[in-house]
Amino acid sequence: MIRLLSTDFDGTLTLAYPESTRCVPSLAAELSAVCSTGGLWAVNTGRSLVSALDGIRELQAPVLPDYILTSERHVHKPDGRGGWHDYGEWNDLCRTHHDLLFKECGAFFSRIERLVERHPGVTFQDNVDGVPGGLIAPDEGILDELTHELDALPGRPPEFHYQRSNVYLRFCHRDYDKGTALAELSRLLEMPTDGILAVGDHQNDLAMLFGDVAAMVACPANAHLSVVKEMVAAAGGHVSELEAGEGTAEAIHLYRTGKRSPVIKKPGSDR
Repeated sequence: MIRLLSTDFDGTLTLAYPESTRCVPSLAAELSAVCSTGGLWAVNTGRSLVSALDGIRELQAPVLPDYILTSERHVHKPDGRGGWHDYGEWNDLCRTHHDLLFKECGAFFSRIERLVERHPGVTFQDNVDGVPGGLIAPDEGILDELTHELDALPGRPPEFHYQRSNVYLRFCHRDYDKGTALAELSRLLEMPTDGILAVGDHQNDLAMLFGDVAAMVACPANAHLSVVKEMVAAAGGHVSELEAGEGTAEAIHLYRTGKRSPVIKKPGSDR
């Protein structure tokens, strides 16, 4: 039984913005089935809360998510008045850690700025409190080159990290990602991992797809290159031959009906 469904948004529920923003019929049916049997649905996305809510409205799914995990780190739940607010103390702790980290990154950000100047078309995302949120590249090939050089930059603080999705790269603290945010949600809900299904399609989803945060994992056919598919397969999950919402719907159906079982990992198994 799926007790908690954690889905990425772009590429997992919908294929392409703005051409395809609506929930396909098969996904609508599976989301309804999960929720009608007491399961909970969490959208786990790299989008901000505002952007995630816009996407959810455009999706027009027959049910609304019970939780929204945003920016690959923040956990939100409904406030009972039509809005959303922080769930527990996780978000405050996350913000504090990011503030402390980015205060130490001034010299390193200067190196990143000089690196970006060598890659035409790459721009910084909007600043938050004077700190750049990340980078946007013209295409993934250019971002591949840039991240290779970024990884080799000297003076990198040990807790500095980033998340990648398509042409977007977002700076972050190493301890916060979709996996740790989902683990915090499951802790707050006292939800065992064998009741959690996680579905994603890109590099920033890897942290919730390796089989420890969620015992049930899956990806659609459009999953990024081979890295996501290999991770899901290694975790004993389902790699669909269908794209986006249809592939996600197939995975939900297989796990919901018992045609595919959660992975039971041996004690002490490594990531």
